[in-house]
Amino acid sequence: MSEIKSAGIKGYAVLGTVIALLLFTILVVYLYRYNFNFVPEEPQRYSDLLQAAVLNLKA
Repeated sequence: MSEIKSAGIKGYAVLGTVIALLLFTILVVYLYRYNFNFVPEEPQRYSDLLQAAVLNLKA
């Protein structure tokens, strides 16, 4: 009887590990994609804004 109970506990442990790895992978992919949301495709459009901010900091 203890072998069956032990096998059940091991099964839950393996299932929990698989679910945790799946959720971790989903989190990593989500963060990787979210990281590029605010990167401009054309950085030259924002150069004037950056230069204005630098001039305000110098003044």
